[in-house]
Order: sequence, then C-alpha cells, then structure tokens
Amino acid sequence: MWCWRLIGASLLLLLSSQVQAAQIKNLKSEADVIPPRIELFAKYSITLNSDLEDALKNGLTLPFVYEFKLSKPRMYAWYRQVAEGFGPNAQLTQRLSYQPLTKQYRIATGGVARHFASLEEALMALGQIKNWSVLDGSDIAAEDFAGRLRLRLDSSKLPKTYQVSTIGNTNWQLESGWSDIQLRRNGDSEAVQ
Repeated sequence: MWCWRLIGASLLLLLSSQVQAAQIKNLKSEADVIPPRIELFAKYSITLNSDLEDALKNGLTLPFVYEFKLSKPRMYAWYRQVAEGFGPNAQLTQRLSYQPLTKQYRIATGGVARHFASLEEALMALGQIKNWSVLDGSDIAAEDFAGRLRLRLDSSKLPKTYQVSTIGNTNWQLESGWSDIQLRRNGDSEAVQ
C-alpha cells in the first residue's frame, strides 16, 4: 500500500515539474531624474509556458508592454493631466515574434528590430530596458520623485481570434505586477535606498 502511495507521489512531482508556469518577475526598477526628463532602467525575468511558446512558433506575435506610472509628486501629476490633457504615465510596447525561415526570434520596438538565435536570449533582451526617457519636459526634483513600473503581455493587441480565447484563460495572463522604482545616482548602477 505504501509503495503505491510513493509511486503516485513521485508521478505527481514529475508531472508538476514539467508543467511550466508563465511568469514575469521584477529583478530591478530604477530611475535617474535628470531634469527635464526621467530615465528608467529595469530588469525582468520572463518565462513563457508551452501555450505561449507554441503560439509564438506558429507565427503569433506577442506584444509586451512596459507601463510607467508617476505616483509622486501628486500635484504635478494632477497638473499635467489637467493642463496637457494626458496623465503622467508612459508605455513602451515591444513585440516578440519568431521567424521560421531564419530560425530567429525578433523583438520590434517602434521601427527598430533586433534578432536573437534563441528564445532565452530574446526573453533576456525583452526583460531589460535602459535609458527609457519618460515625462520629457518635467521639472521634478529627485527627492520628490516616486513612480511604479510593470511589464505585461498585452492581450488586447493580439488578433481578435486570440483575444476571445484568452478571456479567463490563465495561461495567457502574464504580468509582473507593479513595482516601486528606486532612485539611482547619475550613472550609478546601485539604487539609492
């Protein structure tokens, strides 16, 4: 009897280790406040599940979005929204695709594309941003700044047929959650605590 329980537990462990969950984990979110702009630096660890990998290999482009939200100073955020008609937020979209003829992965940001030999390399590059300039024209002092950042798979930019199938499907819900941005000294890679 105990032998069957041991075999059953071993099989469950084996099966659960092969089911890979998709996740985005924030490793670092930092900012340089250099008036008249704020530059963001971030590093994420991205893991795709088999559904997302299969869709990618079958020609689907996966749109990932970095989202920045200013949380302090609040009055500046309110003023910017009222005076200029938009909120103190920013988005950066990067599209991950697979090119079957060249067997390369491609990340496109605006009109710029980069190519990678493996999915791991592409995900590593996708998970890093450097010198992303947000809130151009701002006069926020470093000591007054606080913001949040997240990275997510934007299912609203998928083809309509996929959008319908992703509703309620946790395999297609991939996001890091919001993380607070740490300040950096100019040019330093260490965050100011």
